[in-house]
Amino acid sequence: MEEHFIREKIVGPKGKWKKRLKKAVLILLSGGLFGIAAAFSFFFLGKRLSQREAEQAKESIALVEESTEAASESTAETEAIEDVVQSELQKFDFSVSSYDSLMSNAKTLISEGEKSLVEVSIHTPGEDSLSEANQHCTGVILKKTKEEAVILFLGEAKAGAGYEVTFNREKKLPATLRGKSGRDRWVVLTAELSSLTDKEWEKIQEMPRGNSRLLQKGDTVLLLGSPLGQAYSSALSTIGVLSYDKASEDRVWEEIKMQFSGEENSTAFVLNTKGEWVGFYTEAEDRKAGRQIIGISDALESLERLSNGGILPYFGVKIQNSSKTMKELGIPEGVYVTEVVEDSPAYSVGILPGDIIIKLNGKSVDTGKAFQDTLQEQAEGAVVPVELLRYNGKEYVELVLSCPIQAR
Repeated sequence: MEEHFIREKIVGPKGKWKKRLKKAVLILLSGGLFGIAAAFSFFFLGKRLSQREAEQAKESIALVEESTEAASESTAETEAIEDVVQSELQKFDFSVSSYDSLMSNAKTLISEGEKSLVEVSIHTPGEDSLSEANQHCTGVILKKTKEEAVILFLGEAKAGAGYEVTFNREKKLPATLRGKSGRDRWVVLTAELSSLTDKEWEKIQEMPRGNSRLLQKGDTVLLLGSPLGQAYSSALSTIGVLSYDKASEDRVWEEIKMQFSGEENSTAFVLNTKGEWVGFYTEAEDRKAGRQIIGISDALESLERLSNGGILPYFGVKIQNSSKTMKELGIPEGVYVTEVVEDSPAYSVGILPGDIIIKLNGKSVDTGKAFQDTLQEQAEGAVVPVELLRYNGKEYVELVLSCPIQAR
């Protein structure tokens, strides 16, 4: 048994050694083959990989270099701009206290301006008490004397209507119609002040008037009255457009637009930052065009006529001054008709767009202002001669038409 055991132990190890040797040979052969394959792989791919790595490295560096140069130039430009901006900003104080001071000043101007406003109540009688109507709007005091206050409101004067005005939201007085312009929607009233005490009279203030021709784009303006469709509302805005010699009905005046859009029925009196009345915000001549600002400098003469019980004559043409380009094209000097208002006096006698008005009632009119001034001299119902030039396809020929004058 013992020999058998020894024999088994000797035979076993010998067999394992041969297997290990065989496995080692196979591993060596496999390693050799792998090494040869790897060598070939590195030989053929090495250059491509190194070239690609080199290209990637160059791209990255190039990007950094371009970025560095661009950043350097950009930084230099930015620093230059920032220096200028910082220099300018240092000239101003944008502290909270300055902003509060600005807003406080606006509040003061609004408070003072509202002392020149009145609430107008319009009573329109009907067939019975159920059909009676009452309308309320905001007006402004144009003039105050010991005996009366002259008031403007922006709206419509209805036949048979009665008026009442409330001063400083407390004192109510009856008012009577003094003058109106239906096309402009200007109504001038007067209220007797003889019944007021001295203290009540002193509380009533005229609206201080400024010069709308001094307005500039970017100016801050305050709107008092009904800019939000409610009495004694207010708003702030800035002037965005100023354009002189805007063609309008029977006149040429300044076009003013601001960055504000009120309610459909909103009207307002526009003040500058000195608290001076420089215009009013109302319905445009073309009702479909929304609302417009009329400068006080353009409207003051007409308001004066209405305040004195006069009328504003109406002809019915939109006009513009002859421009330099028009003169270069051979168009004669005069007042150029851009549009004729339908159903107007001018429309009824056959005046056409493109006509050039040279005389009105015997007076030469070479500018829109001259035409407007001459028209203001005419009486309602008068028939005046109008001399004009009309192009017949070959040349301008002179015509004389007789035109009746109506009230605006």
